[in-house]
Amino acid sequence: MTFVPIAIVLIALGAVVRSLPKGTAKIPTRLAGYVIMFMGVALVLLNAVVLIGVGEVGVQHWLGTVNPRQLEQGIHVINPLASVERMSVREQSFPAQGGIEQIEAQTSEQLNVTLEVSLLFQINGANAPDLYDRIGSEDQIKRSIVLNAVRNGVRDAVATKSINEIFSPDRRELAISMKDEIQAKAGDRIEVVDVFVRDIQAPARVREAIEQKLEREQQVAAEEFQTQIIQEQARQQAEEAKGIAEAQRIISEGLTQEYLTFFYIQQLAQMPEGSLVYVPTEGGIPLIRNLGGGR
Repeated sequence: MTFVPIAIVLIALGAVVRSLPKGTAKIPTRLAGYVIMFMGVALVLLNAVVLIGVGEVGVQHWLGTVNPRQLEQGIHVINPLASVERMSVREQSFPAQGGIEQIEAQTSEQLNVTLEVSLLFQINGANAPDLYDRIGSEDQIKRSIVLNAVRNGVRDAVATKSINEIFSPDRRELAISMKDEIQAKAGDRIEVVDVFVRDIQAPARVREAIEQKLEREQQVAAEEFQTQIIQEQARQQAEEAKGIAEAQRIISEGLTQEYLTFFYIQQLAQMPEGSLVYVPTEGGIPLIRNLGGGR
């Protein structure tokens, strides 16, 4: 409807000019009037053609009435007197341009925490006419639906979690709970694509308790690791002792009198001449003998 007021003025002006009496001008007033009127009609026809860009839908409204059928991307011929409101159906971030929304909420233990949250959402193109009829433009939808759904959904999700669950390393579970609550608050008016929890701040005493708990857990883990080392060393020593005992058993079972005599003779044969050896006797008194010489 951008050019309609101008077109109406041109058509009216052309009608006035056409009705003027003929003068001495080179261009007849009737012809000039028709030219001006034609320009007004051209503007009206131009206003009847609308282009909806990629990733957008258009909503027609005229005299307080909203057309329930959305305009998809492309070129459309519409009522030249109607206005068109464009809405994006692409994924959008909230807050816009990578911002964050700070929200204070209470856990199930009634402890206050401050969360920095952002989300991705999408407007369903089929719902655009109804949303515009009930709420207004895209900016108004963000302020009334998205903002309220985010704040209430985050608070409801946090209210079901304990402080330990809130500060759990797995924040993805918390984000999923927030997404479900935000979607429930928004209904089918928008689609919540994803929720991101950027940061969580707790009261000082809660942070101190969490830090102490983490320190205790780390200390217990270190003590368990040290215990495992000691147990492994004891196991290795026990295995080593069992191996020595088994070797001694095998040796003792194999040391017969015949083997000892054979081993003695074998060693005598390998000793150099002039070596002193002990010769066992039946009386238990050993004799000393010089190999290669006399007794």
